[in-house]
Amino acid sequence: MATTLHPIVYWAQTEDNISLKVDLRDTSDPDIDVTAEGLYFKAFGVGAGGLHEYEFQMDFYRNVNPDRSAYRVMDRAVEFNLTKDGPALFWPRLTRDDPKPAWLRIDFDKWKSEDDSDEEDEEAVMKKEQEEQMRQIEKELLETKEQDDESAFADLKTVYLFFFNLLQFIGYAYVVVYLFCRYAFYGKENMKEAFDRAIIPLGICQMFAFLEILHPLIGLVKTGIMAPLMQVVGRNVLLFLVILPNPEVQSDPMVCYLFLVWSSVEVFRYPFYMAGVIDYSSEVLTWLRYTVWIPLYPLGFFSEAIVIFLSIPFYDDTGKFSLSLPNQYNISFYFPYWLYAHIAIIVCLAPSLISHMWRQRQRRFRPKKPRTFHVKLN
Repeated sequence: MATTLHPIVYWAQTEDNISLKVDLRDTSDPDIDVTAEGLYFKAFGVGAGGLHEYEFQMDFYRNVNPDRSAYRVMDRAVEFNLTKDGPALFWPRLTRDDPKPAWLRIDFDKWKSEDDSDEEDEEAVMKKEQEEQMRQIEKELLETKEQDDESAFADLKTVYLFFFNLLQFIGYAYVVVYLFCRYAFYGKENMKEAFDRAIIPLGICQMFAFLEILHPLIGLVKTGIMAPLMQVVGRNVLLFLVILPNPEVQSDPMVCYLFLVWSSVEVFRYPFYMAGVIDYSSEVLTWLRYTVWIPLYPLGFFSEAIVIFLSIPFYDDTGKFSLSLPNQYNISFYFPYWLYAHIAIIVCLAPSLISHMWRQRQRRFRPKKPRTFHVKLN
């Protein structure tokens, strides 16, 4: 058996009249019967339960005058204006039965009461105050939930950035310690073995360094994108397209020197970022972050250019990555020319990156101007 749906009905009163508003939109086929003792309503429309047939019946607390009562069907509701029968007075409630139905509510916009209000008037005022308090509580809970969500996201971001920088530091620190100890104990002997031991952690760190381009794009960090883009792309192109495919250059000491320079820069950069993530300020880390690069950046650019230059004979002899005519694409590409161009790009971009780092250092260590006070003498 289908459950009968009741529409929400709002009511208000004056001394002479009762007003009802049936909250039902797009009403069709209404069946309405107003008698002195009560009201019957049935119609199709869009109410709280969607598009359905809604029905209700109520017996009034006192009689009304059906001949002097009226209703009108509108797009958004069905409204009734019922005239009370008998002496003008306020009813303590609308329906004969108490308590009132759950779907019957007070229309506070139209409600009027006597100064000496009865229990129903007092209940209405208290109900209105309670609803206002509930709305305030709901608003506060919503604001608290939003703050909790923001706090949870901030905590998750802090944990992620801290461990990202920590793992990057560990990887680069391993390369620095290993290569430094290798040079200290064995010098330039068996550089291919040194390369094989260093390339795996260095390659992993360089791959994860691409995330440093993504972080500012998605708002995880408030830094520019151009500096990490140029550095990460430049290093990875050199590492994965020039050094790894060339077994001859891997035995050259200059490659391990380059790895040592790259890793030395990062060993001081990532601890500075880790401290910033947890809002820890260290003058030593700050000074190292903005000072160690001064000798290492020029040495790194110089080492990159030398490694590329040493790789050109291999790609010239083997034709690797080059494309000669005739071929199905009808184009030619000579990879050594691109390597010469890469050296030119390094020469052109190096001053820009060095200048960027120098400006950052000046902003960080710029002395604060003393505050001056002007006293006006009469």
